[in-house]
Amino acid sequence: MKLATLRARVTLWSVGVVSVALVVFAAGAAWSLRQELFENLDKDIKAEARDFFLAVKQQPVDWRDRRSVEALFDQSKRLRYLEIRNDASHVFYRSQELEKGPAFLMPGTPKLQNIAWNGRALRFGVFHQDGIVLGIGGETKEITETVAELLVAYIAALPVVIVAVGFGAWWVAQRAVAPVQAIAAQAETISASDLHQRLSAPSSQDEIANLTSVLNGMFDRLQRSFDQVTRFTSDASHELRTPLALMRAEAESALNTPNLAPHQRELCANVIKQCLQLSQIVDGLLFLSRADNRHLALEQETVDLTSLVRELREDAEILALPLNLTLQCNLPSELRVRGDRRLLSRALMNLIDNAIKYNRAGGAVVISALVDRETAVITIRSNGDGIFGEAKEKVFDRFYRGDSLSGDVATGHGLGLSIAREIARAHNGDVTLLRSDRQWTEFCMTLPIANDSDRMQGDTSTEQSVRQTCRDAMPHGSRN
Repeated sequence: MKLATLRARVTLWSVGVVSVALVVFAAGAAWSLRQELFENLDKDIKAEARDFFLAVKQQPVDWRDRRSVEALFDQSKRLRYLEIRNDASHVFYRSQELEKGPAFLMPGTPKLQNIAWNGRALRFGVFHQDGIVLGIGGETKEITETVAELLVAYIAALPVVIVAVGFGAWWVAQRAVAPVQAIAAQAETISASDLHQRLSAPSSQDEIANLTSVLNGMFDRLQRSFDQVTRFTSDASHELRTPLALMRAEAESALNTPNLAPHQRELCANVIKQCLQLSQIVDGLLFLSRADNRHLALEQETVDLTSLVRELREDAEILALPLNLTLQCNLPSELRVRGDRRLLSRALMNLIDNAIKYNRAGGAVVISALVDRETAVITIRSNGDGIFGEAKEKVFDRFYRGDSLSGDVATGHGLGLSIAREIARAHNGDVTLLRSDRQWTEFCMTLPIANDSDRMQGDTSTEQSVRQTCRDAMPHGSRN
């Protein structure tokens, strides 16, 4: 599973590193404590053995008297496992703890070592001096319990420490990522229409400042390239309009020449047709270049979209005749917005023309409108093969022609949807692909309504969603 945010990854890594460090520290501390406790026990055993041999050398000992033998040892140290022999392995004394269990075999090495006897763990050593062999040891149970208690304490404290480290790491990561988030938020506001904006440079000279400088340099290069392309497109469009107009005029003049041969007349007609298509492309490019530079001149007025769509319906019905399409309008009595009537008419006609062009024979085009809060929503849906895959992302790209959207090669120049969207955005609205499947392809234009606009009447509610309205507007028998 991949973690979505850098904060989460930093927090997880911090918790992981600290957890491993704590586990290693706990194991090391327990091992160190165990070694220290064993060293202390070994010191006591060696001290007792030294004191014993010194006492035996200073005064004779009656080995048959247990009390006199026990007096040679410090009882407070609890080294209760004692055995005294001579070199002939004759036992002089054995402590009660050793007598209670099975026969005790004294190790033959003088090295202190851990042994198991009668279900008990002992630390035992053997010492030789002056023909006497002393075996002395003590239980290691207390050492084991002390180390176990320490480990339990570490284990109990580990979750608390991990939670604290997690919160601390999250806070530190959030503080560290905050400048990057601020840069990302500011960079998201920079678009093709305002490439002059730059990121605010932080006061500190660190990696964030370097990142800001690199991004600002990139924006400078993008702005220069974008301005160059925009100027070229605008200048080329201006320069091409006059030659195209002259070519068209010359072709029309030649077409009107008397006694023109049929093949020559067909040639002139084709030239005029191509000139018209080139003029449309040039006009579209000029319009888009102006839109990119925010140089669109909008004649603001109150426009009734209902009336505008009804005017466009006549042209749409003519375009729909070759495919025998049914044109249906579900419009309120009045829908007023503020904007440029000529440009809005162009945007709506582009959407309607697109719905007709990529429709199937005998299909339908449904134009619906409603008010959603303070926004006028116009949806234009049509039957067709649908838009799928990468085409959904490219459908608004300039010069993109959806050849795969229908069985026939698409006509047009691929600028209609781009122009419609730029017009809507110039009016603080937008054009989006709302739905596309095997039954319906639906585009949606949103525009802010005028302050003095009347709400829609009839069955259309201001709280209805666009998709529900589309379903209601579909002909019977064609709904999903």
